Amino acid sequence: MLAFVVLFPIFIVALFIVTDLGRYLYLKNQVRIAADSAALAAAGALDMKEAGQGNFVLNETLADTRARRALTEMSSQISEDSWMQYRISTIIVDGREVTVIVEGTGPAIFGGYLGIDGFSARSVAHARAAVGVESEW
Repeated sequence: MLAFVVLFPIFIVALFIVTDLGRYLYLKNQVRIAADSAALAAAGALDMKEAGQGNFVLNETLADTRARRALTEMSSQISEDSWMQYRISTIIVDGREVTVIVEGTGPAIFGGYLGIDGFSARSVAHARAAVGVESEW
């Protein structure tokens, strides 16, 4: 009986920590997926005027629009994840390469008892516009 009295609170605290750690890891994974999706969408914004002249660069405005639209569509498809908030903090277009930084936040369920109100994650994704296939033999 003494072992139960001593170990039960330890078990409960461990359960709280594992639950919030799982939510943090899930948030981190979703933020990474969102950054990858936004970067790939932005990389599809080839500037057609420049491409017609043989200069394959991305249209910055279109890349920004496509990245933000991809993030909006992704977040609207996952309704059970309404506890997460994520946003694009930075989009950098450099020629035919794009870098997207996504930040996400989420509340802790039990962390408040330990002084942890919530957690955040950040992911950086890079993509390059595909303008042809090069193969080496």
